[in-house]
Formats: sequence, structure tokens, C-alpha cells
Amino acid sequence: MTRSSLRVCIADLPAPVVLLDADGNIEAESDRWRRTFRILVPGAPQDVSLFELIDDPDGAWHEALQRCIDESRVLQGKQRVMHFPEAGPRWVDWEMRPVPSDDDAETVTHAVLFTTDRTSERQTDRLRQQVEARFDTLLDTIQEGALLMDSDGIFRDCNDTVPEIFGRPRSEIIGSHFGDSKWTGLRPDGTPLANTEFPFWVAYYERKPVMGEVMGIYPPDAPPRWIRVNARPLFELDEEDPYGVFICFEDITNEQLKDEALQTSRDVLSSVLTSSLDGIVVYSAVRDTRGTIVDFECVLVNPQGEKLLKISAEEMVGTKLLELLPEHADQGLFDAYVNVVRTGEPYERELRLADTEGGTTWCQVMAVKIEDGIAVTFRDISERREAAQAMSVANEKLEQRNRALRDFAYIASHDLQEPLRKISAFSNLVVEDYGDKVDDTGKHYLDRMQDAAQRMSQLISDLLVYSRITTQARPFKPVDLNQIVANVLNDLSMRIEDVEGTVEVGDLATIEADSTQMRQLLQNLIGNALKFHRPDVPPRITVDTIMVDRDTLNGGPPVATSSNTLCRLRITDNGIGFEAKYVDRIFTPFQRLHGRGSYEGTGMGLAICRRIVERHGGSIGVESVPDEGSTFTVWLPAEHSSASNDTSTAPDEHDQFTTEKILDE
Repeated sequence: MTRSSLRVCIADLPAPVVLLDADGNIEAESDRWRRTFRILVPGAPQDVSLFELIDDPDGAWHEALQRCIDESRVLQGKQRVMHFPEAGPRWVDWEMRPVPSDDDAETVTHAVLFTTDRTSERQTDRLRQQVEARFDTLLDTIQEGALLMDSDGIFRDCNDTVPEIFGRPRSEIIGSHFGDSKWTGLRPDGTPLANTEFPFWVAYYERKPVMGEVMGIYPPDAPPRWIRVNARPLFELDEEDPYGVFICFEDITNEQLKDEALQTSRDVLSSVLTSSLDGIVVYSAVRDTRGTIVDFECVLVNPQGEKLLKISAEEMVGTKLLELLPEHADQGLFDAYVNVVRTGEPYERELRLADTEGGTTWCQVMAVKIEDGIAVTFRDISERREAAQAMSVANEKLEQRNRALRDFAYIASHDLQEPLRKISAFSNLVVEDYGDKVDDTGKHYLDRMQDAAQRMSQLISDLLVYSRITTQARPFKPVDLNQIVANVLNDLSMRIEDVEGTVEVGDLATIEADSTQMRQLLQNLIGNALKFHRPDVPPRITVDTIMVDRDTLNGGPPVATSSNTLCRLRITDNGIGFEAKYVDRIFTPFQRLHGRGSYEGTGMGLAICRRIVERHGGSIGVESVPDEGSTFTVWLPAEHSSASNDTSTAPDEHDQFTTEKILDE
């Protein structure tokens, strides 16, 4: 084909095509070329070079033209830029074909450039890339989880928050189907949620947004996470079916757990109110225009409150206090309630509470402020009041018996002792005045009579001491046990000499106690150690104390006191001892392990010791081995509270004199 024929053909082509010589001059062009590219250079002459229309800073188009002609080969490319100085860049798909000379078919002098304008497509792609970049930036910026699902229910993209909430790596999410078994959902009430009911699939199926739906979803091997979901279907222009769904959700697990905890708390509170044995009523304050409380309106009452006030909750809730129970104002409760709201100070009182039927019940009324109102608790104390009244009567009877016991003790110390003294005195006179006239049998009878009278007198004295341990006790005061033991040893000095015994005393403590009873306690324990010694073995006795912190004791001794510091008093001897089976028996009144012929006494000494120790809130115990000796351990509180220091009856001068006289005897 000659170039002239080629020019005619190019002019009729529907695509942008030009015929170029070796210098790039345009020798022919299609109408589409003129309308697509030449129009971008207004005023360009008819005979113009391609390189006058476009800039070719990198020489790419020059090189392509030169290679096409020199190498006689077809060249092509995708989206190469043609930069028009005034109109800007245009991107084209191109193909350049060599054209031989009219005179010599083997010589190439021209080239035909075929182009397809791809500028719009490139701009569209670039815009799409920009939109996608902005979308990705948006996904990464928002704190909520963002997820893109296509029309097939497959997750195509997500931000970094989604793996954190779902507890799965991104690779397990992207490409998975919402109906896969890994996606297990929950309704807000905790029941299973079918995958087809997931909010984002509902949005796709119903073709409309789903907003604010709450659902739970299980991460692998973890408790469910709760999310609030917004799902919006995505549509192409003029399309009725969405091509996907954009899902945005926030993690509300903590909020959901708080709501569940709050609901649980409400359920527990409701259960407590329902099952409470106390009546509970909540009132809100009713104020006038000046803000003064003029009444209270009931907002809640529990079943026990209904029972005590003899009215149903339906009748009481919403009703004014003064309309329903005007008697409460007469009892001073209304003014007390007002004061509770005004000051915030709780109120408590015991009274006969009036009900709606005109009856009354002994109640303990307690009121506390709640916002602009009060919560009132009514506790039925009728049984307690009756018990207190019965206890008061019993205490009065007990006091009467105590008085009778004190009277008996007085009689025992005086009236009963007097006949014994006369028996002893007259028997002595018989022996002195008529001894030579009485035979040996008569003298034996007189000796036994005198011995019996003496033992009876001692027994009465011991009973008197035993009874007065609590009835005629002295207040607890600081007592130096060193001084007490010194006095006891002075009293027992003759007995110690008689048995050739030794008593070693350590540095003893000072405690709060009844000094007279401490003297009695130590005199009995040391006296017993001297009495029950082995024949031909001089008694050796040690007395010591240590102060012990109660918290350091494992379980601690049975001490009925709140004192944190305890005194351990220990008396050890090398006497005859006894078997362990008699430990409890020896502290019982009138119990003896030996006959009167072996050892003197009435069997009251250790009983008195235990009574004294118990009165001081302490305990006494013993460890003993036959023929080796015994160790008595006494635990006493180092100090006493004011309540435990109270005595039922303070000793008068007569009682004090009698007790000291008995101890001296």
C-alpha cells in the first residue's frame, strides 16, 4: 500500500491513529486523533511534529519511533503517558508499526501509531485506590471493630480492632464465611443465636441498616465477648441487591458484665427484701413550695413490712405516711424521719409500733437517709421484750436467792459455829475436870467428839469461803504476786519448818485481781504441796510466772476474757502425785483421793481454787506423775475490762473481817 493510500485509510479509522515520519512529523491522522489529542493543543499548525504536541522529557517516544523504523519491528505498551503542556497527562495503550518506503519495500521510512485513551480508566483506578487508602486509614483510625462482608457472606477486610475483639488472628477472619462453625453467637439473654440471625446478615437479607443490636460471640477457648453492632448494606448505583455489608461494632463486654452484675445485685436485693425477717419500708420526702418536708410517700415495702403494718403493698405504695399511719406522728416518728433527712444521722428507737388496724407491736425502729428520703427497718422484738421481762423476773429471784445465800453464810459463820465452839469447850472441860474419872473408852469418845466438832467447824468455814468467792468478791486492782506469796510463806513458815521443805519463788508478775482471793489461791496450792509430800523426802516447791501474748498461743488456754496479755502461774512440787484419771475429780467439792487418816482436810481446797480462777476469767489445770510430783498451771488475764470488774455485792466491814479471819485461821 502506498503512503497516499495509507493516509486515506488512516483518516477513516475510528481509533486515534497517526502516520509519523522518522522525525516524528505527522503526515496523516484520524478524525478520532484530532478530537482526542490535537484538540488539547489549540492553534497547533496542520503540519506539526508529534513532539511539538507533547513533551517527551525522558525520550521514551523518540526511542520507540527510532527503534520501530530502524529495526522494522512492531512495538506496543500499556498506559504510557503523553504529556500535553497545557492539558496535562494522558495515558494510552499504544502500538507502533513500521511502514516501508514506496520505492523500496525493505526500507522503513515511516511508522503508524495506534492509541487507545486510557486516561479515564487510570483516573478511575487512581480514585479507587485513593478511596481504598482512605477507607483503610479510616478502618485503622476508628477504635471500633470494622468489618467488610461481601454478598456471599465472606469477610473480605477488617481493621486491627477486629482480631483483638474476636480473639482470632486476621488470617482466620479474612476469607471465612459468617456461617462457619467457628462463629458461635449469643443473644443478650444468653441463649444461642443462629448464624442467619447475625445482625450483618439480617442487614444484607432485609436490604436495610441494622443499628445497635447486641450479641455475644465466642473467641476460641474463652468466655464470650459482647458487641453492639451497626450493619449497613452497600449498593452499586442503580442496583437493588447489595454487593456487601459494612459492619461496625464496639466491645461492650465490660458494660454487659456490669449490667449482669447490676441485675444480679437487684435480684439479690429483691430476694433479701422478700426473705428478710425485718419489715423494710422506703419513703421519699414530700416537700411544699418552700422546700419544707410536709409528709413522706411510700415507694417500697417488703412482705414483712406488710405483715407488721397490717396493710398490703398495693395499698401502701404511693400513699402518704400521715394519711395512712397518723399514729406514727403521735409517736414522734415523723419528726424523727424529718431529722434523719435533714441531718443524715441515723435514728433508732424501741417502741410499740402502731399498725393500720389499731394494734401495736414491740419493734426496734431504725431509719437511715437514702437520697431525699429514708429507709426504715422495723424489727419485731416482742419475743425479746418478753424474754427480757422474764429474765428480769429471774434475776430478781436469783438476787433473792443470793441474799438468802449470804444470810446463810452469815448464819454459818456465826450461829452454826457457836454450838460447835460450846461442844468443843464442854468436851475440854470434861477432859480437864473429870478426866481421871473417865475410863479409856470414854476418853476415846471425847477425843472423837472433839475431832468431829473441829472438822465440822473447818467444813463450815470452807463452805463459807467457797460461797463468798462471787457473792462477797472485791473489785480487781493491781496485785503484786511477789507480795502475796511472801505473805503466804510467812503464814506457812511453821509448816515449812516442820516438813523441812523449801519454796523457791521467781520474779512474779503484777496483775489485776482480787488480792484476798489471790492469797487464798496461793495458800491452798502451796499448802497442798507441803501437805502431800512423800515420806522421808523433804518437799521442794517452785513458784514462777511468765507473761504471754495471747496471739502467740495455738488455740490458747480456755480463758474467758478479751485481755491480750495473759499471766501463766505455775506451782511445781516433788510430792506424792496422782494418776491422770483423777485430774477432773480433784477440783470437785468434797472430793478426796486419800482418807482422813492419811492427810487432813475437807476436800474443798482445790474446788475453792478453781472457783477463784474462774471468777477471774481464767483456767486451772494440773499435770501429775505418781511418786514424782505435780505441776499446777493457772492462766489469768493480766487486766480486766470494767464490765468484768463489776461485783454483785461489795463486801461490808463484817464480811471483810470474817473472810480475813477465816484465812488467818
